[in-house]
Amino acid sequence: MSASGDGPDDAAPEHAPGAPSTGGASGKGTPRRRASLSLETIVDTAIAVLDREGSQRLTLRGLAAELDSGVASLYWYTTGKDDLMALVTSEVLGRALTQFHALCGDGEKGPREFMTFPPPSADPRTSAATAQALEELRCLCLCLFSQMREHPWLAGQLLGTARGEENALRTWECTGQLLQRMELDAEQRFHASLAVANYAFGTGAGIAHRRNRPRAEEAARLVREQLERAGRSGQGTLPGVRAMLGSFGDHDDRSEYVAGLELMLAGIERQTWGVPSNP
Repeated sequence: MSASGDGPDDAAPEHAPGAPSTGGASGKGTPRRRASLSLETIVDTAIAVLDREGSQRLTLRGLAAELDSGVASLYWYTTGKDDLMALVTSEVLGRALTQFHALCGDGEKGPREFMTFPPPSADPRTSAATAQALEELRCLCLCLFSQMREHPWLAGQLLGTARGEENALRTWECTGQLLQRMELDAEQRFHASLAVANYAFGTGAGIAHRRNRPRAEEAARLVREQLERAGRSGQGTLPGVRAMLGSFGDHDDRSEYVAGLELMLAGIERQTWGVPSNP
């Protein structure tokens, strides 16, 4: 891919990664000032636009205006909006992986926003190697969810597209390597990797995607009103539902995600108790 402006004969030096580009269209009859772009600049700017305006409002023409460039310049780097969305998705997933490796290197359990959700203690039947790998796998999933919370458009992108981007595959590879450190057989590792990927990219994305859902207290009130409208106002009717209403006050997207994540990891942990060695 050429690192030029608008065409193969209009090459210009790239800016330093992340630096804003210059140039753009001038008035009619005035020689055009060629934009000097880099893929990193385009991706970083696209992420900023997505965070500010959402995926529905992102267009190549609007992005070109943000870059003070021409639309044609962008086609040196991307074939269209779908391709651009794949690029920015892969970039953000790459940031999650970078954060994960940094946290593990520092001995941290997860991103700062999850510090109020400490990991559960390992069962005595769980080996030290498996316990450590489970803790790191939890950290990886929290890093992914942290990026979905920071970039609200990411969840919808993960729910609506294939996961063949490079960093999506790297995330799956990282998951596989962690599972190989546990006392699981090959079939168990395969199914566990699918469960983790489906939770992180599917269920987790679904939780993060509900950006406009009512506040917890309002959600509980709406459920009570539904019960009343259905004529089931007696305390003895639907006792299971009524018993859960009081939990809405302490409920948010983080607690919902962490609770489901730990249920899944507990299931993986339990499977390691019956396998004597890692084949």
